[in-house]
Amino acid sequence: MDESEKKELLSVIDSGWFTEAKKTKEFEKMFAEFTGSRYACAITSGTAGLYLGLNALGIKQGDEVVVPDLTFVASPNSVQANNAKPVLIDIEPDTLNLDTNILERKITKKTKAIMTVNFNGRTTNMKILREIAQKNNLKLIEDAAHSLGSYYGKKHQGNFSDIGVFSFSTPKIITTGQGGMIVTNNKKLYERCMELKDFGRKIGAKKNMMSAFDHHIIGQNFKFTEFQAAVGISQMKKLEKRMKIKKRIFKIYQESLKNIQDIEFIETDLEKITPWMSDIILKNKNKKIKLINFLERKNIETRIFYPPIHKLKPYFTSNKKFPISSKISDKGLWLPSSSTLTDKELNYVCKEIKNFFEQ
Repeated sequence: MDESEKKELLSVIDSGWFTEAKKTKEFEKMFAEFTGSRYACAITSGTAGLYLGLNALGIKQGDEVVVPDLTFVASPNSVQANNAKPVLIDIEPDTLNLDTNILERKITKKTKAIMTVNFNGRTTNMKILREIAQKNNLKLIEDAAHSLGSYYGKKHQGNFSDIGVFSFSTPKIITTGQGGMIVTNNKKLYERCMELKDFGRKIGAKKNMMSAFDHHIIGQNFKFTEFQAAVGISQMKKLEKRMKIKKRIFKIYQESLKNIQDIEFIETDLEKITPWMSDIILKNKNKKIKLINFLERKNIETRIFYPPIHKLKPYFTSNKKFPISSKISDKGLWLPSSSTLTDKELNYVCKEIKNFFEQ
């Protein structure tokens, strides 16, 4: 962040109004226009967005929601928060998204929705996914936390489902510290989300003192702040530049490391996809751990992939129905990917990775 964020924040302090208001509306408008969505609803986090999105779609106790096994724990947690059951599904090795070839086998009479997770800006075949959802009368929610600046065909990701949810946590391509955005092209779903995040209060109720406490549904407090919106507005103005940087970083890693037999890159169309981080797949888990330790000694940080959800204590299952997610999680690694990285730093990282494999 720089002087532009400071300027925006000072304008909020000077205004004397800090809960979501004009700045939040401006940020939502900018985000909707960038993603090509009709409606955008700012919330406290991407996790809160997934919870509210599922709630708005009518997910309730006893329902099942299909969720890919390789994702951040927020995805299944948001299902549990609605007293529904996440049903885990293995992933495709080429996109790291839920496997549409086995999806219909996971659908039961209790299944009410599918949550697809766009891993590092890549999606599954969304046309097939929508056909399966429509055929089985299921709602579709897109965890697009990694997807800002990424497209499927000519549409920005997040727009292929009933609801799409983005994250602005600190590591994302733009950040408001914490925060998230729900997008939808359905007016009723938008209004439902707006009411759910504001204690279940009817839209516009606060404008009339006599109806300010008209809570016609059960809602929560997931409202944004003007401080977050001020930062978000400044960050949005930097987004397109950062997209170019993220793609360039990924390309540099690809070009520099392509001759290392122990490293594999997931196919990534940089014309449409903005990688959140630059990811590689190692030959095996032991090789990955040794590389992490080697780079750490060189003051180079890396980040492991998420563990498969079925291996986490709250969702643990000992069955072996998730071979791909287990394999990818064991072998996947994110390399330094900050948009502030210099060419000198990138070259240093690549040089040390090469040194490791040469040794």
